[in-house]
Amino acid sequence: MALLIFFKGGNVAMVDLKVVVEEVRGFCDLPMKPGDYFEVRGGAIVIPEGGKVCLWALQSLMPLLPLKQRNIVEDNDWVPHTNKIICPDPKGGVVYRIEPLGANSHPKSETQDLPLRIVADPSKCVGCRVCELTCSFVHEGVYCPDMSRIRVEKDELTGKDEPIACHQCGTARCVLACPVGALKRNAATGAVEVDGDKCIRCKGCAKACPFGAIRFHPESGLPMICDLCGGDPKCVKECVAKALEVRER
Repeated sequence: MALLIFFKGGNVAMVDLKVVVEEVRGFCDLPMKPGDYFEVRGGAIVIPEGGKVCLWALQSLMPLLPLKQRNIVEDNDWVPHTNKIICPDPKGGVVYRIEPLGANSHPKSETQDLPLRIVADPSKCVGCRVCELTCSFVHEGVYCPDMSRIRVEKDELTGKDEPIACHQCGTARCVLACPVGALKRNAATGAVEVDGDKCIRCKGCAKACPFGAIRFHPESGLPMICDLCGGDPKCVKECVAKALEVRER
């Protein structure tokens, strides 16, 4: 018989969840293994007969589970897009994936409809800057890092390189900050695009960007924002270190 652990869910319509062990990066002495799971149904945690859940991992998961159950649409809400958590034991490295059960899932929001974004892994970046050269050539026809929508910054103290590109935020602060409506969302790719005819070069978009991802064209003065190359980012294809990845939201 399944084990039930009850907690109060409140009056908000709730989403049922399944929490699955996706991978074990270290050593788990319980042990938990990939494929192990439990479910959250209403106000109950349901553990399959013969199954088990690590108490330490459950402690880390518990604050997130009631949030993931919310049936609320908010365009810039991080909760619907956060579905993995790792066990706090540094030697264990058990990664849990939280997903909705069946049809009782989160409704789509504007953010969830955005298909693509570029994700960078600084630990893989070798600082070759091929991404910058590729971007400038695709958009400007010249190999010039100063004309690239993506850039690589080096930490001189650690020697580490980090690619920086537009995060394609759901509720984009750059778009909201533009006083003349020169920034808009591409309906097909979800990328933020610049209307050069409307832009007044006020630089308000760059000031509003929390990631420092917006630079300005050295000749036209227009903001340079990643447009995802129409849905097929060329910098990702040319990255020899595989430090760039295109992900669906």
